[in-house]
Amino acid sequence: MVFFSILIVHFFGLLLPGPDFLLVSSYALKNGVKSALKASLGVSVAMSIWIILSVLGLSVIFHQFPFLQIILSSCGAFYLLYLAFIIYKNAKNGKLKMQKISISPFFSGFLTNLSNPKVIFYFASVFATFNFDAMQSVLLVMVVILFLETFVYFSLIGILFSNTFIIKFYEKKIKLIDYLSAFIFLIFALYVLLSNLYYFAK
Repeated sequence: MVFFSILIVHFFGLLLPGPDFLLVSSYALKNGVKSALKASLGVSVAMSIWIILSVLGLSVIFHQFPFLQIILSSCGAFYLLYLAFIIYKNAKNGKLKMQKISISPFFSGFLTNLSNPKVIFYFASVFATFNFDAMQSVLLVMVVILFLETFVYFSLIGILFSNTFIIKFYEKKIKLIDYLSAFIFLIFALYVLLSNLYYFAK
């Protein structure tokens, strides 16, 4: 019962739009479904790492040594600022074209998801009801299923946003959508950096 409740909670957690969603949909619109699937795989691998680390108790380590979380989240935030700049430049052109990002879609998705260490506290809270001693045999199965659940969800997002109708709609609203995407990436990155600065200012 606990196993299925974790899957359900994770599914509804995926439905909340965030940087991962924006990244995958952006790749689908501008680079096609193949790039979107690669980005989806990157997001899924990074999320699997967070799942495994939360199971291993990294949330406790972050609590004891918060500077590790600060370093990791700051690196991810700077990468999101880079993505925001690239999307903003593309929005100024007002044309649908291949996104010129020097990093591969897989690592772009991987780093975007990895930029939010708070994910580990989310999974730590989800796994709080999980009896690891009694259910060690299904632990690996659960990690694999959560990985597949994440990959399937973001792959469907990639396929949806590579649809001709969606692309035509995007072409009409390209500047607005790109500016909004860049703004959301910017706000999220600044929130992470300011939170880190606030930690040092305390």
